[in-house]
Amino acid sequence: MSDDHFDGEDDGLEPWRGGPLLESSPATEITPPSKKNARRAAAVSKSAKKDASIVGGFAFYLSLAALLPTGVLTVLLAVVTWEHSSAIPTGIFVTSALVGAFLAHSCVSGHISVLIHEFKHSVVSNLVGNKRKGMKVNERSGHFEYSYTKRTAHYNAFISLAPYILPLFTFICSLLAFALVRHNHERAAIVVGIGYGCDLLLNARDISPIQTDISLIRGGYKVGLLYIGAWNLVILGLLLAWVFKGTAGFVMLLEQFSLFFVKVHLYLSARTLE
Repeated sequence: MSDDHFDGEDDGLEPWRGGPLLESSPATEITPPSKKNARRAAAVSKSAKKDASIVGGFAFYLSLAALLPTGVLTVLLAVVTWEHSSAIPTGIFVTSALVGAFLAHSCVSGHISVLIHEFKHSVVSNLVGNKRKGMKVNERSGHFEYSYTKRTAHYNAFISLAPYILPLFTFICSLLAFALVRHNHERAAIVVGIGYGCDLLLNARDISPIQTDISLIRGGYKVGLLYIGAWNLVILGLLLAWVFKGTAGFVMLLEQFSLFFVKVHLYLSARTLE
């Protein structure tokens, strides 16, 4: 038997209307409501719609609990691998990121900006197995509609935050760097840095308390920001490790993680024996 399907919609400017479609039962008797009761009913209806639109449950908070310390540790341990020989690629990467941010600010706006935003929603939605229903892109707003099942409902929070955590241009530029200049680390740092700068600018520009992508996360806007920050720390840490040491930086980062957990284990063991 197939799963029940529900409709979801991600909209940068309009409320996210996820959750099951509810059908009202037919009333046997209708009485004209007073103005006071009508206002109260409207307020209750609005509150119910907002509650139905809230996304983020156990899987989301479990992911946040893992991502936050991992992100902080990834950045700190990547910085530990820095040496004087890393100064040139670091400078190149930072400069390229600034160029990428400038290019995104200058060239990406209007319909293109909205299209990229909604496309990131669609990428994550499709990856988790949802069915695409449609996408609408205007100059200043847009929305992506999809249907999901009970098995994929817990991914709705990740779909909602996709435009702020998905490193789309970083990924594309990383593929280009690998294909074209993988044997020249400094040139690769230029290509990847430009992509990362584009992502940083576009992601940060869309963040706002009125963005229902974030404000309708269970726990509110601050929880959404915390998740976005944690995810971006992980990405930054991985990029720094690569910039400092190339592909060997990933191995060194893994070694630093292992060493850190060994030290924590030894410390806790020593405290237990006291």
